[in-house]
Amino acid sequence: MKLLANFFILITCCFSLHLHSQTQNVDTNSNNTNSVLDALPKISIDSTTTEITAHVDAMIKLMNEEHYKSNYTPVLIYADKGLALAKKSSNADHIHDARSVIGNTLVKVKDTLKAKKIFLKSLEYAEKVNDSSLILRSKGNLANIYYYMEGYRGKTISIYLESIKIAERLKDTTRLFILHHNLSRAFNENKNPDLSGYHIEKTAFYLNLLGNPPHYTASHFHNKGRQLLLLNKADEAIISFKKTIALCENTAFVEALVEGYTGYREALELKKDYKGFYEVNKILKVYEEGREESESKNIIDAVSAKLNAERYKDQIKSKELEKELLVEQAERKNIFFLLAIATVVFLILLLVVTYVSSKKRKALVKDLKIKNKQYLIAKKQSEESAETKTKFFATVSHELRTPLYGVIGLSSILLENEDLKKHEKDLKSLKFSANYLLALVNDLLHINKIENKNSKEEDITFNLETLTSRIVSSFEYITLQHENKINVTIHKMVPLLLKGNSVRLSQILMNLIGNACKFTEKGQIDISVNMLERTDEVAKLEFTIKDTGPGIEKTKLNQVFNEFAEIDSSSSAYQGTGLGLSIVKKLIEQANGTIKVESELGKGSTFTFNIDMLISNKPVEQVLSPILDIKQLENKKVLIVEDNRINQTVTKRILENLGVICFIAKDGEEAVNAVKESTFDLILMDINMPVKNGIEATEEIRTFNTNIPIIALTAVDIEEQKNQIFGCGMNDIILKPYDIDRFKEIIISNLNPKFKREF
Repeated sequence: MKLLANFFILITCCFSLHLHSQTQNVDTNSNNTNSVLDALPKISIDSTTTEITAHVDAMIKLMNEEHYKSNYTPVLIYADKGLALAKKSSNADHIHDARSVIGNTLVKVKDTLKAKKIFLKSLEYAEKVNDSSLILRSKGNLANIYYYMEGYRGKTISIYLESIKIAERLKDTTRLFILHHNLSRAFNENKNPDLSGYHIEKTAFYLNLLGNPPHYTASHFHNKGRQLLLLNKADEAIISFKKTIALCENTAFVEALVEGYTGYREALELKKDYKGFYEVNKILKVYEEGREESESKNIIDAVSAKLNAERYKDQIKSKELEKELLVEQAERKNIFFLLAIATVVFLILLLVVTYVSSKKRKALVKDLKIKNKQYLIAKKQSEESAETKTKFFATVSHELRTPLYGVIGLSSILLENEDLKKHEKDLKSLKFSANYLLALVNDLLHINKIENKNSKEEDITFNLETLTSRIVSSFEYITLQHENKINVTIHKMVPLLLKGNSVRLSQILMNLIGNACKFTEKGQIDISVNMLERTDEVAKLEFTIKDTGPGIEKTKLNQVFNEFAEIDSSSSAYQGTGLGLSIVKKLIEQANGTIKVESELGKGSTFTFNIDMLISNKPVEQVLSPILDIKQLENKKVLIVEDNRINQTVTKRILENLGVICFIAKDGEEAVNAVKESTFDLILMDINMPVKNGIEATEEIRTFNTNIPIIALTAVDIEEQKNQIFGCGMNDIILKPYDIDRFKEIIISNLNPKFKREF
């Protein structure tokens, strides 16, 4: 190592001579830079490394001072020369600091592209020298640029999260506070109070370690207030915003003060405290006007700075060309000298590599262990996030399906009323709109289940012809509305009875047939099922859905299966969510099948998919449902357990129209007491209720009555609660909002002890 040190001293001396031979005195005579250069220590070709370092230190300090004074011209004029000197000082911190102040000045003069380029170079250099501190600062600058660039918010958050790991390793408390603060702000703007709250707790922790500096504390309370607004906690938010205002008044933190008053105003508006809103708004306007005036001045200064810098560069262009010519002449004279130095450097590096490689190998093993731990932590966080998302979708399912139950149910009842025949068209439109909204909700929930791999494989025996017929009949209204004709052809070689996931097959066909119905008008839709291959146990089936709709451009065919992709159609005004075909593709892939699409503009589209299905050996009689007699419902006593009054009304009217005698219980406690005191033929039990929910009520009823049929009414996806529902003693499930015919069928089948449904 002593030999290596002596070598680098030799190299330094050689380069000093080389610099002496090719560099001329630094030009300090330009009038445009006197204000900068006069304040710096003088250097020349004879200056030592220490003198150059002192010059660069002073230069960076001066450039930062000019930047914060919004005096951008000197910084821009001296940018190239200052960066070149920083590189000559061979100090990584100097290079980073010079790039940082130049980049941030370019941001101020609205030249974000150049600023981004400089910050990327800074990060590249930091990673090259493997300096964690420089990497951290470079990532911070880069993230700040992305923060204000449209479409880069996700990239900003990603960089902040990466930077936190580095800052924690370096134990950089100030940087950790800033990173968590920026993340909480970003998640507030993304309307995500939970993630914002996590980072707010972190900023509070680091704030205490830093001694609660006023400007940091004010910004922390502003983020906390924003998070509380997202949670509709206006009073608590006001307390936080008042703390921000108190810390910023009579200080230079005008921007933070404006943010504090802005949040305070929004909280008062949320509380509907319009008097307070008016008073705070008056104060806020005064500060906003002052800020706008200051921003206008800064914009003018920024434009002037860019013009002055360009004008100065034009003036010295000829001098720079002369210097470049002298440098080139000097370089030609010293080519041999440089080659000799390069050869020596190469030999020394060859010796150093062997020494360093062993150290790097040990560091790599250590780093891999750390990254493995980080991966496990990230994996756990990802699983927790997925679980939270699933719970959220379950809640959304219940909250949306419950009112839809009322809309669809009441519209169905009104359609049966002979006195409202003149409103039949309007009622059908109302019901169709509600059914469309329900389909959208189901699509969103199903996409979530597929992505989270929550879909369960449940194989049952079913009749393909009956399944297809039911699906086609469900599109009767839109078929009549669009004046379409649907033809179904099932090849005679296709087995009548199949065993598999009939729900998944139904969802595939519903989406494909639904798409064809939506986009085809006064046309024809052909549905065919053919046999491709067959063994004793498995049949490979080919389903084809062909329409005479407007068709799809060939250039857009590869987009139709993307999520939220809506292919424009000049001949159809229908607009959907763009989820249907994405769901279809994922469901088919789950079944190890394939799908393709062929289309021609003006002639229609053809969707073809292949899927393997098991062949059922059950007798047909065991699969076909028995004929249900609605008269079986007359004078039956049914207890409706439901806390929602609209849903009570809908269910009661449907049953009373069938001759059923209905009784109402508004919660599980009332239901248990009613069953103890009276006799009923059947119970319709809602799941989510106050006082005592449907699961608890059923468990208690089963302690003294094990015979009465109990059917669950739930707006939550069946798969989410199926085991719990049947585990507590219920006999069947009806998913809200339900199809009335299916509703009747399930009730009658449960009143008939000979009937047994498969799930």
